[in-house]
Amino acid sequence: MKRLVLQKKLPGFHCAVLATILAFAAARPASGQTSVVIDPARDVFFRAPAFQDIVRGEVERKGGSFVLRMEMAGPIPQNPKLPPPGINQIWWAWVFDLNSTTDPKGYPFAPGVAVPPEFMVYVAWDGAEFRAYAIDRRPLLTGKDAIVTAVPFSIDGVIVEAVLASALIDNLPSFLWGTRTFDWPSPPGTFGLINIVDVGGPYFNPFP
Repeated sequence: MKRLVLQKKLPGFHCAVLATILAFAAARPASGQTSVVIDPARDVFFRAPAFQDIVRGEVERKGGSFVLRMEMAGPIPQNPKLPPPGINQIWWAWVFDLNSTTDPKGYPFAPGVAVPPEFMVYVAWDGAEFRAYAIDRRPLLTGKDAIVTAVPFSIDGVIVEAVLASALIDNLPSFLWGTRTFDWPSPPGTFGLINIVDVGGPYFNPFP
């Protein structure tokens, strides 16, 4: 299998964690610190390609981080073609519902649009490069800007991974999470609509 590994230059701690997780691309059973969901293949919208079709999602606690994994129905190309017409970005995303009583409004969604996840981690392709970030949407609840932080990531065939430092979600012992693939017809944070290509398994899943 052709191997593609992509990562940003980040602080030494994150790079060390990333080097550790590259050996864990194969599917593994869930443990007490791992939550796994399975999703059927060929259930995507918009006739999306297999590399946007989620078949497995996983969140694993490893030390002071969460290792986020997503397995696709087909390998992610080195240079994915952006879907027509005029898609701005493709996202492979993990979403976190940290508080079921709040729905922050705004970024990365359109201003004023309330969406449940208080936190997101995503790997994005914009037609030129892959990037990965965490978005803390909780400040939106008090009229402040969302906090965006670069995170380590890798892509290896059908597996996409990212590493989230647990401190970024206040070391919460439990939460709800889900996986998504998105097409963005316009830049995130604008008034453009978002296309949800696939939801991996149940909309939200418990961790652990």
